[in-house]
This record gives sequence, C-alpha cells and structure tokens, in this order.
Amino acid sequence: MRIGVLTGGGDAPGLNPAVAGVVELATTYGYEVVGLKRGWEALSIPENEGYIVNLGPEIIREYARLGGSKLQCSRTNPVSEENDRTDLVRENMKKLRLDAIVAIGGEDTLGAAAVLSERGVPVVGIPKTIDRDLYGTEYSLGYDTALNVICESAERIAHTAESHQTIFFLEVMGRHAGWLALRGGESSFADVILIPEHPFSLAHLRDVLAEQLGRSRAMGFDQIYKLIVVSEGAHISGEGEVRKDAQLDEFGHYSLGGVGNYLKGLLEHDFKHTRYTALAYLQRGAPPSQKDRQMGRRFGNNAVEMIRSGDFGHYIGVQRARLKKVPLREIMRSPALVDVQKYYDTERLNVKQQWTNGE
Repeated sequence: MRIGVLTGGGDAPGLNPAVAGVVELATTYGYEVVGLKRGWEALSIPENEGYIVNLGPEIIREYARLGGSKLQCSRTNPVSEENDRTDLVRENMKKLRLDAIVAIGGEDTLGAAAVLSERGVPVVGIPKTIDRDLYGTEYSLGYDTALNVICESAERIAHTAESHQTIFFLEVMGRHAGWLALRGGESSFADVILIPEHPFSLAHLRDVLAEQLGRSRAMGFDQIYKLIVVSEGAHISGEGEVRKDAQLDEFGHYSLGGVGNYLKGLLEHDFKHTRYTALAYLQRGAPPSQKDRQMGRRFGNNAVEMIRSGDFGHYIGVQRARLKKVPLREIMRSPALVDVQKYYDTERLNVKQQWTNGE
C-alpha cells in the first residue's frame, strides 16, 4: 500500500501533527507514505517531480511540534469548471503508484476531494480550518490554537487600551462564520463582539458603546476602555463585507480584511480615542496547541484506518465528542454558522449568557 498525503488551502496549526499521525500508523502496517507538496497542485500538473517527498518516521519526528505545513499549501482546485484536471490527477496517481490519498483541508480542499471521490479517486479527508465552520464536525484542526492566540492578543491589547482610554477594534478571521470572534471574544471578556451571521446597524453599535461608557462613568470608574472583537466577515446591515482587493482565488473567494479599520473610521468622530489592529495570519502561524497536536495525531491515525477498511469518500469528524466517519459530500453543505438565536445577544452585541437548569 502506498499512500499520498497533502495539505490544501490556508495553513493552520495541526497540519504537521496530522501528517505525522498518518505516517506513524501507516508505517506500522508496512505502508509507504508520500508527501504531495502544495496541496492538489502536486497532482494537477504534468511535471511534478519536485512536488514529491518520501515520508518516514525519522523525517516526521519534529512535525508534531511545528505550525504551518511542511508539505506547503496552495488553493489549487483540480475540479474547477474552467480547468478540470480529474484525468491528470488519475494519471499522476498511477505514475506515482498511489493507492489512496489523504487530503487535509477545509471546505475547498475537501470539497474537491468529494468530487474526485465520486469520480472514482480513492480519497479520505481530515478537517482543517481555524474558522471551525465545516459541516458534519464539531472540531477542525487549528481552531484551538487560533483561540489561544486571540485570547493572548486581546490581553495584550487591553493593556494598551486601558493605558490610553481607547476603544480598540481587534479584527480576527471568520469569512462567513463567527466562531473565532464569538468564543475568542467571550474568553477575553470583550465588550462587543461582531460576527458575520448578524449584520448590525452603525447606530446600534454606537448606542451600545455609548451606554457602556456612560454606565462606567456613572459608577465612578476613571479607567474607561472598550475591546471590540470583530470577524473579518462582519458587516453593517445593507452593506457587503470589506475586501482587501478585487482578486478571486480558484475557488471563487475574495480576500477579506479591514472591517475593524472601517468601523474605527466611522466612529472616531463620536468617541475620542479609537484604535484598530488585525491579527490576520498571526492566528494561523502559531505552533499547535496541545489539543491541535492531539487531534492531528488522532485524525491522521484514523485516516489510515479508513483506508485499510476501504472507507473512501469519507473524512474523520467529531460529533458529540466522538470521532465519526462523515461522508465527504457533507462538506459541500458548509459553512456551519453560529446559531444567532442560541448563542448571540443581538441587543448587547455580545455572546448570549449561558446557564444550566440543574439537569
């Protein structure tokens, strides 16, 4: 058995541990593992000698400790309508003597895997995205590390905000789903959280901030500052997302970013001091947390077991805290969004307070 493993889309903490998990179990069964560099690109071009690396226990010993992807990433789409390369993928697999593919990625990478699987390519998947927005799984690689980065960064920014009596916008990732902003903001006790699932009015945001500041002053506090955690995909009602540029990737996505700065500009005439910073790629570039290392290893091990049992066309997901085989086709139903009614307080523009009824 000869297995190819690839990492596609954006990098995320946990990719290297997942690759290590694949190699760890595959080699105990006597299988060979081949690393395919730059995601689906390695199988989507005619000449790919420089994209292939043999992986063994000695090579991947350090992988579990590293962020990013040693196999590198790309946003290549092998099944795009404009340039379908399914036949080339099959030819490259035959040339490389690959019996199966482990694709590690998010909605786009695993969506392509789902299409290829339906066309007869033997592939299994591992979920990766710091946004935690994939349908069919409660967890994806990178999410926990990104939350830790947000919490630490919010703490650092709060010190500056307090020192200068500032309203500070902290922009985090989240194109369609606001899980990072919601849970990162909750963990860092943010005063306001803005998510893509709830378009808001500027007047409401202004009123919420004014009320909070007024209440603090009435209570006699002389250290008044506010922290606003905002998803990059959050937007004012009736307006679109703030884009970095007009370029589209192969999966039809624009790059988002700058909404925090945009809101700062709209509010700086109403409030004396406003500031903005975006975490951007800092959320993705950290060494993996304990959880992402652990889950990466488990995902990798289970991907090998799925190949052994012939469960192609599936990925390893987490449902009710248990590992489950999920059809790759389920990925096409992504993104899994924040349930606003359940988790978000639209009046306070913050996480909805949760409590137990004792059961």
